Amino acid sequence: MLASLSTTSAYATPPAAPQPITRTVLEQRPIPGTDESMEIILVVYQPGVAAPLHHHPVAGLNYILDGTAESAYGDDPPKLYHAGDTLQDQPQVTHTLFRNADKQKPLRFLIFANVHANQPYTIVP
Repeated sequence: MLASLSTTSAYATPPAAPQPITRTVLEQRPIPGTDESMEIILVVYQPGVAAPLHHHPVAGLNYILDGTAESAYGDDPPKLYHAGDTLQDQPQVTHTLFRNADKQKPLRFLIFANVHANQPYTIVP
């Protein structure tokens, strides 16, 4: 007696690779009497990922949750920031370097900023 062979695959489709950079608005609250809202944004950079040159229209406070960030503005030398560290995004100054300095682990951080209506926090020229 011959056994029948199935041609269907027993393997599931592999999960999609994570996006290099993800941004998730965790909280957004309007500021009464203005066109601004206060936002808390969770940002995740996969290992070794760097942002393109960009700037921020407003200042933001960053809190590193996990990993190591390397950041520089304008002609300033790069600085490293580790879990528990904070850094401030400088408004209207070119962010010449921002990257996950770790080649193996994701970088996770929170941004706290007051953002104008219909204006992104990060602007890539």
